Amino acid sequence: MMRSLRGSSLRSRLSRTLIGLGLASVVLLASVNYVIVRELLSSNTEIQLETLRDVRADSIEVAIDRLLTRTSALGSDPSVAAALSEFEDAYQQLDDDITEDQLAELSAVYEPVVQRYDDAEVDRPLIAELIPTDIPGRYVQYHYIAAQPADERAEVVDAEDGSTYSDVHARHHEFLSELATTIGATDLLLLGNDTRDVIYSVSKRVDLGTDGFDGPYGDAGLGRALTKLAGVAVDESTLSDTMFYLPDSSAPVVHAATTVRLGSGVVGALVLVVPVEGLTSIVTANQNWDLLGLGDTGEAYLVGADRLLRTVPRPWFEDSEAYLERFLDVTGDERAAELMRFTGSPVLIQGVDNAVIDEALEGDVAIGRVNNYLDRATLASAQPLDVGGLGWIVVTEQGVGESRDELMRFVWSVLILLAVLLTVLAAVGAVLARQLARPVKPLVDTAGDIAEGDYETHVPDLGNNELGDVGRQLQSVADRLREREASIQSEEDRIAKMLSSVLPASFVERVRQGERELVEVVDTATVIAIAVRGIPAPSAAEQDALVEMTSQLSSNLTELARAHGVERVKVVLEQQMFVAGRGEAGVAADQAASFAAAARLAIPEIGREHGLDIDVRVGMSAGLVASGVLGSHQLSFDVWGSSVNLAVQLASRAAPGEILVDSSVVDEMSGDVEYQPVEGTDDEFRLGIGAPHQ
Repeated sequence: MMRSLRGSSLRSRLSRTLIGLGLASVVLLASVNYVIVRELLSSNTEIQLETLRDVRADSIEVAIDRLLTRTSALGSDPSVAAALSEFEDAYQQLDDDITEDQLAELSAVYEPVVQRYDDAEVDRPLIAELIPTDIPGRYVQYHYIAAQPADERAEVVDAEDGSTYSDVHARHHEFLSELATTIGATDLLLLGNDTRDVIYSVSKRVDLGTDGFDGPYGDAGLGRALTKLAGVAVDESTLSDTMFYLPDSSAPVVHAATTVRLGSGVVGALVLVVPVEGLTSIVTANQNWDLLGLGDTGEAYLVGADRLLRTVPRPWFEDSEAYLERFLDVTGDERAAELMRFTGSPVLIQGVDNAVIDEALEGDVAIGRVNNYLDRATLASAQPLDVGGLGWIVVTEQGVGESRDELMRFVWSVLILLAVLLTVLAAVGAVLARQLARPVKPLVDTAGDIAEGDYETHVPDLGNNELGDVGRQLQSVADRLREREASIQSEEDRIAKMLSSVLPASFVERVRQGERELVEVVDTATVIAIAVRGIPAPSAAEQDALVEMTSQLSSNLTELARAHGVERVKVVLEQQMFVAGRGEAGVAADQAASFAAAARLAIPEIGREHGLDIDVRVGMSAGLVASGVLGSHQLSFDVWGSSVNLAVQLASRAAPGEILVDSSVVDEMSGDVEYQPVEGTDDEFRLGIGAPHQ
């Protein structure tokens, strides 16, 4: 009766203990996972934003470089140069001024252009100040703008006014229009070298016929791009910062400009007008937020040195009215909101000011939690861009609430799992309690230790019964396994030592895994060939002395090589070979020279210890070598390549005690090593390192 009660009490305690341990483990695991997942979500978001920032920065820089390169290429295109020359000649021939009626028609063209400014109550210049002051400018504006339907001006090939200018226009317009379309520009402008006027425009906007430097758009993107152009080489191109441009419906654009060359002379300038939508498409991957992994709140955009947006942000694309409402709630700036409606975007109006932007504008890469331009808490990353000296920075950000939502979804998943596990633990605990209420746990633990490789375990004495016999058998097994493991380890150490004596460390483990005929990738290195002369032919009496000297020579050179970071290739008594820098960034020429100097002194010293007067000649060459292990039964390490042959040849030509190298080694050595050219050769040098040659 007492035995039954004790058994029942033990099972009860085991059951409660197991359930308690299970519950504690699950709760602890859930708590640890919560902390880990929270940190992982934060870390992953940072990594994702930094990676995306780097990718977007690269994309923008590549796109801008491509735009500038293609712009420069147009400047060297003979067809463009020929067209510009013909346009300028024909433009200067236009000497018939337009009539007063035609001037009135031209003035009427400007009415819708400036009306939008009036509607938005924005200051704008007088129409009379926008119309060209010279005859050719007014002439081309009237015949190619005022006299043409507004939606067909870019397609007009010939104004049919009978002028030489129109003949030139008819020949070149389609070609120039295709160039602009191919590059993605909204307009392509040509400016004459003498007039400095916009003598041609693909889209026929109101900048046609105006002075690009001193005209109404001389202080806009057009004039600024041309001004920058004066400060660069004639075969380069420049890029203006984003600016509102009245001829392009007051939209924000950038101007890319280059000189147009004909032969060795400059005949004028070419300017491309690129809309800000192009920049926005590059930064946002055409608004493919999911493709960029930005979730529901993430975005990427550009900010200028003035802390104003240079591309359209994601919230504007998703709901511009909601954007404006939020903007007004944050800033209360109704005037700025009206300007955003007027221009159709927040570009050049919306300010972005936070700590991440501050660091990026100072030239640093930055990441941190900030409030963005709409005062929403975000994790943001920013990086300055190297594009045309414009001071732009690229920003990637994601709302902090998005990571919090992911974390809460994880918490709910853990709570559901916890409820299921508690039920399972209760059932399993009751079953295991009955099973484990037997005196077998010591045996189980010991067997588990042995299975895991713990052969030092000790089996407790369970008495003179079946369990005791099993325990003693387990102890015997553990003792035998411990002895066998020690024997195996000793053999492994012996094999490793033997292989290390003939192979580099990088090959030892692979050979032990069973690989043969190993050849590593071709790499750069310095090969040191050492020729030993003066060793007599061995007689029966001298055989033991030569064997001893050979052993001492091999051991000493191996230690020297290890001390100088040099690998041994082969050590034959009269021909030694070593290699330095294999698998490293450089060829380790200084290490090789230092080792060669030490070996040059050590080998004769060993010979003198054995009563022999031997001399050493060293050759060194650097370059590409292939290395590997040969042989399936008898292993040997060797290197191949022209550098090996050159080093051997240099050693054969060297005088006793001399180190000869070629230019491949000299070019890689630091200035601390002295050398002098060998007379009568073009590519051999004698090193002056260490003791003088014998």
